[in-house]
Amino acid sequence: MERGMVGPDEMGADAARRPARDAHRPPGSVTLVGSGEMAASMAKVHREVMSRIDGPVRAVFLDTPAGFELNADEISARAVEYFRRRLDLDLEIASFKAAATATPQIVGSAVRKLRRANYVFAGPGSPTYAVRNWQGTPVLEALASRLRSGAHLVLASAAAIAVGRYALPVYEIYKVGEEPRWADGVDLLAPYGFDLAIVPHWNNAEGGTHDTRYCFVGAPRFAVLEGQLPASTAILGVDEYTACVVDLGRGECQVLGAGGVTLRHGGREWAHPSGTVFDLEELRGPNTSAPVLAGAVEGAEAVPVGPPDDLAWSEPVPEEDQAPLIDLLVSVRDQLRAARQWQLADEIRRRLSDLGVILEDGESGTTWRRA
Repeated sequence: MERGMVGPDEMGADAARRPARDAHRPPGSVTLVGSGEMAASMAKVHREVMSRIDGPVRAVFLDTPAGFELNADEISARAVEYFRRRLDLDLEIASFKAAATATPQIVGSAVRKLRRANYVFAGPGSPTYAVRNWQGTPVLEALASRLRSGAHLVLASAAAIAVGRYALPVYEIYKVGEEPRWADGVDLLAPYGFDLAIVPHWNNAEGGTHDTRYCFVGAPRFAVLEGQLPASTAILGVDEYTACVVDLGRGECQVLGAGGVTLRHGGREWAHPSGTVFDLEELRGPNTSAPVLAGAVEGAEAVPVGPPDDLAWSEPVPEEDQAPLIDLLVSVRDQLRAARQWQLADEIRRRLSDLGVILEDGESGTTWRRA
């Protein structure tokens, strides 16, 4: 038996202890987050997904995607603090940093925690590292089993990329300079008939003078990548600070957060803004009733899809609806400050001040108020 694998007896005993009623539950959901999974404004996304759970929320953080990073435990600690502070919930850590070095005890502990959970959260790190360390392990089987039994998985950034049929090697292309290519993902949604390449950070603009859309690779390279995919594979792009809740039990997708979701198939785009609920079947192929953007990636400039003329926004946004947008800007500013990009952070403060929003930095973080 390979190091780190759980033996058949242990797996069978654990399976025998699982409630029989799980077999009769509809499947749960997979929420794909474009970025900002621990931002203040994204707490609403977590609450929305948790509202689909009957009874107490049993939440677990799976640390594999960032398992190679020296500060992996700090990332886990931030997740625990975020759940405590923003959601008033305890978050348990299912630690499985590396398959090669995991002892049977580590694997068994992670699997037991996952099997007790009805809310599993995983996020930042490396997509290809996550795939390598999940593929063929009891941890991945536990994730798939919990999804089948009605649990809800919230997967952000690297974790979101990893669960598609094809995974984008972001670091290898953007940082190392490898030629555009896809790696195999763990294909978590294949049993439900979906053939997807999931791309978070779809609308990223951090490059400033160079194109970092489509998860940092930019339009020219992404056009090459799209051409490498089989005709059956659809691309699901998720904007930053945005989530797409793929609810398998309800048969629908819901878009939440600051941006939108883009579905590309056969060189065409279907755009779904925040607040949209669309049929799960759209992930299997084009739906001509949805808004279409033809060839947006190839042209490098997306054609905006706006509301029909009779729904055009002509009134100012009410103050109560401005709060999520302000929260988003505050979160972006926090990230800029952490990256020591003081000039951009100060520009956000100045622009908000011009709009009558005052930021106050304190030991517990940044708060805002109206002047």
